[in-house]
Amino acid sequence: MADPDPPSPWLLPGQGGRLPRAPSFRWPSPMRIVGGLALLFAVLFLFAGTFRQISSGYCGVLLDFGSVQPTALGPGLHVTVPFYQRIELVSTQPQTVTSDELGATHDLQTVHTSVSVTFHLNPADAPGFWRDFRDFDTFGRRIIAPTVSNDVKAVTAAYNAEELVTKRDIVDGQIKELVVRSLVPYHLNVEAVNIANFAFSQAYDQAIEAKQIAQQQALQAQYTLDQTKIVAQKQVVEAKAHAEAQIANAQGEAQALLVTSEAQSKANALISASLTPSLLQAKALDRWTGTMPQYLGAGAPLPFIGASPTR
Repeated sequence: MADPDPPSPWLLPGQGGRLPRAPSFRWPSPMRIVGGLALLFAVLFLFAGTFRQISSGYCGVLLDFGSVQPTALGPGLHVTVPFYQRIELVSTQPQTVTSDELGATHDLQTVHTSVSVTFHLNPADAPGFWRDFRDFDTFGRRIIAPTVSNDVKAVTAAYNAEELVTKRDIVDGQIKELVVRSLVPYHLNVEAVNIANFAFSQAYDQAIEAKQIAQQQALQAQYTLDQTKIVAQKQVVEAKAHAEAQIANAQGEAQALLVTSEAQSKANALISASLTPSLLQAKALDRWTGTMPQYLGAGAPLPFIGASPTR
């Protein structure tokens, strides 16, 4: 039977009381431990999800239940409301979109070129960019490629194929200017528009090569002709100089002969004037050996005497 009148716990032993029992420790049940840990992880997850870091070179687009907010978030740490807000990252670093274009020249030659557009996005325009395009691949396909294609075809159609090569700087400048102007509505900072070499069909390249070879051959022939003319002119000048030298020599010799003849004539005249009959007879006597001729003609003068025998 149970004690109908249990002793008072406040009575000391020996006075009819009992000692109080020490409280016993009981481990919580496994279900309570799992539930507590799950609650702790949920709180930590919700708390960690309220923070988002944006690195340098990017900006953030804040979404409230998927609605794009107009103000972009700069680099740093930002707090969001769980299940209500989230942040999408958009790069503000330079991006390059390359487009391969096939067009026609003014003389109906097919021309192929590759155009690369390098640009970066203004942070203030990031919300509108993300709302309309989401990423740069989509933007390149929907905007850059069609814009570049139209602008390149518009410029190349105004030039002949040969002019695209000889006026390369002018054509490049016009394409770049037109592409930059076409991209103004999209609020991009275009840094560079690079155009690869214009490529033509194989048949046209062969025709250009044949033309260049013909021009080189014509230039070589002209050079050879010019050299021949120079050599001929040199020979003419040398022959003329030689002839003039001979004429000068002949004139000199004739002049010398004339002077000699005149001198000789004057000398002969002086000699003739000085040869008197007496002088001649005296010279003849000086040279006579005394021998008389054996035969004398009738009326002939005696030798070296100057008189006939009849005198």
